[in-house]
Amino acid sequence: MSVLARRMAGMYPYWCHIKAGRVVDASPVFRETNPSLSDAAQLWPHNPALAEHVRDVASRGEPRRIGRTVLGREAHEVDNVVLIPADDYGVFLAGLLVESADDEFRRLELARWRADLADIVSAPLPQIKRINGCLEMLVRYVSASHVMIVECLADQCRVINGAMPVGPFGLVSAELGERFEAMRDALDFDKLVQTVCPAEVNAGRAVTMVYPLPCGLPEMSRMLIVDGIRSDRETLAPVMINAVANWIGNIMNAADDTRLAQQRDKLYAEVVRAMSDAVLIVSEASLEVIQGNAAAALLTGVDESVMPGIALNELLVLTTNGGEPVSWADLVKHDQTVCIDPITCELPRRESLTMVKGSCVRLDGATSAGATDDTLVLVLHDVSHEIEHMRRAEWEATHDTLTGLHNRAGFERALSHHSGGGQMICIDLDRFKIINDTCGHAAGDEVLTAVASIMRRQVRRADILARIGGDEFFVALPNCPEDIAMRIAEAIRMAIADYAYLNETGETFRISASIGVSAYAEGDALQRVRADADAAMYSAKRSGKNRIVVFDHSPDAMGHSSDAHWAHRIERAIEENRIELWRQPIVDLQATRGRGYEVLARMRDEAGGLVGAGEFIPPAERYDLIGRLDRHIIEQVALHFEDVVRGGRYASVNISGRSISDPSLVEWIIDCFDRACVNPHQVCIELTETAAVADHELALSLMDKLRGAGFLIALDDLGSGVASFASLRRLPVDIVKLDGAYVRGVAQDEGAQNIVRAVVQVAQTYGIDTVAEWIEDAQTAAWVSSAGITRGQGFYLGAPEPVTLHHFVATLTMTENWRVTDPNSTL
Repeated sequence: MSVLARRMAGMYPYWCHIKAGRVVDASPVFRETNPSLSDAAQLWPHNPALAEHVRDVASRGEPRRIGRTVLGREAHEVDNVVLIPADDYGVFLAGLLVESADDEFRRLELARWRADLADIVSAPLPQIKRINGCLEMLVRYVSASHVMIVECLADQCRVINGAMPVGPFGLVSAELGERFEAMRDALDFDKLVQTVCPAEVNAGRAVTMVYPLPCGLPEMSRMLIVDGIRSDRETLAPVMINAVANWIGNIMNAADDTRLAQQRDKLYAEVVRAMSDAVLIVSEASLEVIQGNAAAALLTGVDESVMPGIALNELLVLTTNGGEPVSWADLVKHDQTVCIDPITCELPRRESLTMVKGSCVRLDGATSAGATDDTLVLVLHDVSHEIEHMRRAEWEATHDTLTGLHNRAGFERALSHHSGGGQMICIDLDRFKIINDTCGHAAGDEVLTAVASIMRRQVRRADILARIGGDEFFVALPNCPEDIAMRIAEAIRMAIADYAYLNETGETFRISASIGVSAYAEGDALQRVRADADAAMYSAKRSGKNRIVVFDHSPDAMGHSSDAHWAHRIERAIEENRIELWRQPIVDLQATRGRGYEVLARMRDEAGGLVGAGEFIPPAERYDLIGRLDRHIIEQVALHFEDVVRGGRYASVNISGRSISDPSLVEWIIDCFDRACVNPHQVCIELTETAAVADHELALSLMDKLRGAGFLIALDDLGSGVASFASLRRLPVDIVKLDGAYVRGVAQDEGAQNIVRAVVQVAQTYGIDTVAEWIEDAQTAAWVSSAGITRGQGFYLGAPEPVTLHHFVATLTMTENWRVTDPNSTL
């Protein structure tokens, strides 16, 4: 209906659309007659009854003829007035304007003014001169005393252009500035600054009109102030000022946009030049370089000043692993950024290869000089050094840096690539401690390096050598019969026995080797195979050293070993509740959270002596008692949890790698702490990296289930296991604990510092907290804290201490897996 109503109103030269008490649209004749009218009530100050007619037509929806009446503040006569209903209770008011002699004069004056304005704005002159011409014309036509363009930013305002009846136009004279300051004091200027509509102020005998100018700059506003308008020009002034204000505002707005674009281009160019990554802006159509920065010049070997116009393939060529060039057309997809993973990059001008990563994107409407809509932006980062560092760090994570042999992690990884059975050899040096204590650690390192070289010469190409402990070595012989393994073991024993270390004083030291050999079949657990070879090696030591013992897998022989006696001692200690809880603080190095405690275990022997975990844990693992021991310790932690965490925020409990294969362990742990009313968010379950990677699927399932129940998961001894960096990405952990071997003395060891920083950076990428173990002095504590490690543990921060028991959860309903512990017993 509004379209039809507007067409009917448009048949009259004088019409307006009234809606919700506002004039929302109007004809040019109406606007000339009422230039600043927006409130509909201003139409009928001389005929209030017209308001009732408008409301009635809006509510009834029926047109009405009013006839002749006067409208507006100036009381213009309008004949044949009709009211036409529109949508949404709107009304069109239309009629024929009756011109008086004054109106005729006004119409002729406006026509003359429009012609003059057209001449000025179309003149082939600089914009500033045309603006000055408009200001001059305003002074002349409205008889104003001052015309000013004012610019305001925040609470600071200044006159940037102006005109007066006398004096040069376009200059900000002192008189204009003084007049502006006087107006600020006399008028509510802050309110005028914030207005979005023209404002009229009666200042004595003259009128001041303030018109806002369009401005696209943020937090800035401009206005046109015309001061001292003569009273007989009040009806002409709004039309003239409004037109001039709109034209000047649009001109200044366009200048602002141009200036901003130039600033953006300059900033863009500066950013490109300053980026440390190589940036190349390339025409997609011709694949020629438009612009490059200093980093691109360094990468390609071509000065950035001569890059424009050079074909991209003359600077660099990305190649696949097979050496095939990568097509740029295939690389970039429409409106999509393509990430370039580390890839080989050929540099023709430098005649070399490197590794790069980065991104390539097509820009729409690029703003840089010479760029078009089909512009590619390449951002490349030379990662050859980073990849070399990562490879070095990965090598160090799987190798013993002293001897170059595999470490525990590398040994397990290398052996996992072999199928079938074979033989395992465990070698421990005899009398090595004498050299270490007498001649020093440097001499000991020299001996270990020499022994590693000796063993390399005796083994086959497919055999796997590893240094697991201080002077303990393992050799895996895949697909090897026992007789050949014995010949290799004997060759190693004899070569070590023939070796002699000569110190600086000429004194000779000799060592020998106790060797254990154990056969293994496909599918045997590596930890059990190593334990068997280790047990045979200890038998060789007990039998007099410098000999070879083959592990006897018969039950009778195993029952007579001394390690079997350890198994009985551990079982009795569990049954008699002689496994004691100890704890060591884990301190927040960034001082934002409370401390936690790692739960440690000690065994009280039959004579009342204290046995360290390092003595009873290995035989517990070898004889499959570790699962029972883990459950016993976890049970005690749950029963005495308040005492365990006293003064702290959480407790961290270790689980052996053997326990991962227990299918009922997860539910048992959840039930254990639930029955003790312990919040799982206060419990952190620790798994060694070696165990987590060795049984990846089982470890992943255990971690997921425990995290789902609210427990925290920590990866212990990071750096001693397989693929440390990959572990952080694949395993759902909350905390990683760096192997103490990297932390001890890290403040003086640059190599260890690089590894620690790398681990911290990867951990931070995945939102994982880090714990540094073995912090034994203030210098180490300060360095690891500055490196970004969040928590620390070690004798410098707090020595292990026994848990003092005060509380006992006696309300647990135990299942058959639980054993009720006497609350009065001493742990």
